[in-house]
Amino acid sequence: MKSKTYKIILLISFIFFAFCSACPADEPVKVLILPFNVHSEKDMTFLKNGITDMLSTRLTIEGKVMPLNREKTLEALKNISGPISERTAISLGQKFDADYVLYGSLTVFGNSVSTDARFFDLNEKKPLVTFYNSGKDNSDVISHINLFAAQVNERIFGTGTTAELPRETPHKKETDDGRRHPEAIWAEASGGKFDPSPRPKDKDDVNQDRIWTGTVKREKKEPIAGSGAFWKSKNFDTRVKGVVLGDADGDGRNETIFISEDNLFIYRHAEGRFVKLWEMGTGGFYNFISVDAADINGNGTAEIFITNTNSNTGMLQSFVLEWNGTNFSKIADKEAWYYKIMNIAGQDTLLGQRPNPRKVFASGVYELKWNGSEYVSAKRHILPQRVDIYDFTYGDILNDGQEEIVMFAKNDYIRILDRDGTEEWESSEAFGGSLTYIEFVGDASSRIGDVKETEYLYLPQRLYVRDIDQDGTNELIVGQNRDRASRIFSKFRMFKSGHIECLSWDDAGLYRKWRTREISGHISDYTIGDINNDGQDELVFSVVTKAGSLFGKPRSFVASQDMGR
Repeated sequence: MKSKTYKIILLISFIFFAFCSACPADEPVKVLILPFNVHSEKDMTFLKNGITDMLSTRLTIEGKVMPLNREKTLEALKNISGPISERTAISLGQKFDADYVLYGSLTVFGNSVSTDARFFDLNEKKPLVTFYNSGKDNSDVISHINLFAAQVNERIFGTGTTAELPRETPHKKETDDGRRHPEAIWAEASGGKFDPSPRPKDKDDVNQDRIWTGTVKREKKEPIAGSGAFWKSKNFDTRVKGVVLGDADGDGRNETIFISEDNLFIYRHAEGRFVKLWEMGTGGFYNFISVDAADINGNGTAEIFITNTNSNTGMLQSFVLEWNGTNFSKIADKEAWYYKIMNIAGQDTLLGQRPNPRKVFASGVYELKWNGSEYVSAKRHILPQRVDIYDFTYGDILNDGQEEIVMFAKNDYIRILDRDGTEEWESSEAFGGSLTYIEFVGDASSRIGDVKETEYLYLPQRLYVRDIDQDGTNELIVGQNRDRASRIFSKFRMFKSGHIECLSWDDAGLYRKWRTREISGHISDYTIGDINNDGQDELVFSVVTKAGSLFGKPRSFVASQDMGR
């Protein structure tokens, strides 16, 4: 009996081990780590190789994550000419049958350094970790790589904790403006002149995949021509909330129009100077929300549209200004419209939306026309539910001949919808980031005694779909402010820095074509237009360097940058 039982146990054991040997253990995921594109005046080959080795070591998790063999990767790259683009990275990842591909770039400009990196999921066809950081010393690259690897390990593989960057080390002041940090130049500028950045020294520099021209980086083969110049206005002791360009006096030249909480300023950039033409101080219960300018009534002069709420009652009381030959006067006042100018099919169009006391916006975005005495609704735009006037723009961002809806979701992620409302794509990271909000009492507001607590609705920033570099394809211009609180608080935002990006579409989604460098403070608004009336459009933006408090005044400036052609 015992012998029989023993034989049965042996048989079961044999079947068990045979089954286990037939079932392979979970294979580790494969990560293709590509050499970073390095843009520098000096030979940084040692740094390029070092980054690859660091990432390979830090992302190796025995039995779980296996970076692919470096030698095989370098062998395959022999057939790749030029820097590695996102398209190339994805193609190589698929060729090696990898699960993920990691690629990026390092830009050394004088003593400053910036690191861009992406960890791309080849199955989901989207970046899971997007990283950017800048430093004032080349040694900061090590901290950047450590932080990026820690973020990948924590977010994707669930190991480790996210590292923190060390505090900046003191650095010597540069004496050569051509090699100094652009923000240092801005900080000392009086507002009177451009500060051109170094231009490429030879044709090889121009043919790089990404090059620096001023603060702009580009990822396509076509370089940015021109000087890549910056310009910065003087500092204003106010918090600039919005900025637009428009021919406000009908003389064929653009003016720069910007607003604070309750003041309107009109300046002109001419002959290297930024001259004030007009200022309106309200001195009442005004709370300006937004500003726009366009010639909607067709008389050759741009109207100025101010979306405004009464700071005492919270009621919407917008108004429109127009030049009458001697002064700016109101041609519409105390209007219950949220205003927005949008370029639709090459035509500046005025859109409006009515208020709802409990939800901020009433249902429906309307196209408004001038009937000779007032702005009236002409037609309602068909939009998906819960898309409000400041959330979206139209444009052929997919470059397929169809206008899509490009919008901010409520979490500040970018979404692309077709005109039927079907989602085509959503970003894996938040963009925008605004300090402008509308305060309201909603149906779900909490109650303190007999009083309901107010809620904040932060308004999204602008979106522009344009063919920026005249190459026949449209790009998306969008800002990205970095919130210290990561938007987790409903009534508190504090931005430490920001930049503006140019995004372009390929089969995998929107990718970064170029971006401005990180700017200390908060980019409150931006527009595209000819600020200095030289016949070329610039990227124009307002920056709040100090928000203001009981201990000090706010501070802001207006700046522009050549985008190149």
